[in-house]
Amino acid sequence: MTLSKSSALMLAGVAVLAIYKYNQMTDEEKDTLIEKGRKLFDEHISPFLHHTLGLTEDSSLLSQGHKPIKINGISS
Repeated sequence: MTLSKSSALMLAGVAVLAIYKYNQMTDEEKDTLIEKGRKLFDEHISPFLHHTLGLTEDSSLLSQGHKPIKINGISS
């Protein structure tokens, strides 16, 4: 996958803006943002990632709305 120069510049601009906004936040706002990120990871990404990597064989995690990824016709 290659990015055009304008796409790369746009992506760099968004990253700089995000860093600027984060640095302008108070410590309370930063803590709240970190907690939201952890909650999002724990609820949505972590169970699926654990199952995908084979760290757990509990397939009930997938029934919570997470669908297996199919890559080239192979289901994980």
